[in-house]
Amino acid sequence: MNEPTTISVNRRPWSLRLLQKGWLALVTVAALAVGSLGVWKAHQMSEPGPVPTVLTAQAPEQFTPKELTYELFGTLDSSGLLSYVDINGHPHSVDITELPWSHTETTTLTVVSGSISAQVDGGFVGCRMLVNGIVRDEQTATRNDADVTCRVKSA
Repeated sequence: MNEPTTISVNRRPWSLRLLQKGWLALVTVAALAVGSLGVWKAHQMSEPGPVPTVLTAQAPEQFTPKELTYELFGTLDSSGLLSYVDINGHPHSVDITELPWSHTETTTLTVVSGSISAQVDGGFVGCRMLVNGIVRDEQTATRNDADVTCRVKSA
């Protein structure tokens, strides 16, 4: 009798069989991983830089306060009228009984302005405006019932 012959089939290892059946899936996963990494790096390189933040309010630099001085001088027979606009823009009137007359205001504003005008019943009158001791405007008038105006627009 013939004995059945056993044929020995060379079986492949399981990892090779898995590779044979799933190579397409592995290549797809690898391609997606490489592509995703490339896109991520491209986005990372083209990303805008950080937005600068706006600093909170800070104290202004220290500066010397401004001093505005109004001066009126001349001859006065009996009386006169003086009008001036102060640093804050408010008008003031003063009855003049003697000359010279002077008024000083101090402020921490960065820009100051003011004006002075006067009329006297004398033959000579002058006005002067000083900012921190520096003459910014000076005017004089010589005539009967003289009048004069000085102003500092911005100092």
